[in-house]
Amino acid sequence: MDATTLTLRLCKAQIRLECPLSLTRTISLETIQKFPPLVQWLDTLDTQTLNAKDKIAVDKITVQSIDEFSSGKIGFLKFTVSATHTAENKQLPGTVFLRGGSVAMLIILRTSVDEKRKHSFQDHSFVLLTEQPCMAAPAFNMVEIPAGMLDDHTGEFAGTAAREIQEETGLVFDSSELIDLTPRGDGPHGLFPSVGACDERIHFFACEKVVTDEQLEQLRGKLSGLRDDGELITLRLVKMCDLWRETRDMKATTAMYLWDRWVHEQSQ
Repeated sequence: MDATTLTLRLCKAQIRLECPLSLTRTISLETIQKFPPLVQWLDTLDTQTLNAKDKIAVDKITVQSIDEFSSGKIGFLKFTVSATHTAENKQLPGTVFLRGGSVAMLIILRTSVDEKRKHSFQDHSFVLLTEQPCMAAPAFNMVEIPAGMLDDHTGEFAGTAAREIQEETGLVFDSSELIDLTPRGDGPHGLFPSVGACDERIHFFACEKVVTDEQLEQLRGKLSGLRDDGELITLRLVKMCDLWRETRDMKATTAMYLWDRWVHEQSQ
């Protein structure tokens, strides 16, 4: 077992980081320590340890597995953490899957720039969705709102889904067009879909695009053609008011609720 000691910046707590030699032969401990989701996790732990009323003592992290992207960068990190609730002297569940934050986009296509915004259940504007295989479900045709990331340099919505949308529709999403739907809170910005074991937090945005009736019809026809051509990632258009019944995607349901709250606040 390869090991090193980490010292948290604010509270000065020390944590032993362990990793099997079978993993560190190809990925060094130094590289693991620099994995951005782990850095974020440790920073949040540091702040919590310093400020939280109920104290949790973490003394050891044991890496279990590492998955790399084709680029050679770490994509996912799984570890166990030795954590004790100090007041109760009880061990806490400590299996953690790190993958980092992501972005989900509610893309609304309207046919009039003057169209008044409505709540989702009243809105007959169209929402752009992706359809692709998702083996975690497993579902061969999972329908979702587009997910990806915000480019660190340009601030634009990026990733596989964004590239596919741009290539097939010509739509580009500039940072100035994005409506931030995510409520603010303590710690990293975003909502946690599966916080029992995973650090993923999703930053929700909406983006409205105005198109002509002709452009909308052309787009609907083109997207239908893409599905016939057997593309792995295809795009769909559904009415906002029908979105809740068209997908099992939690992101879509959450985005609809956040959109409704935002529309309500804008009308006040």
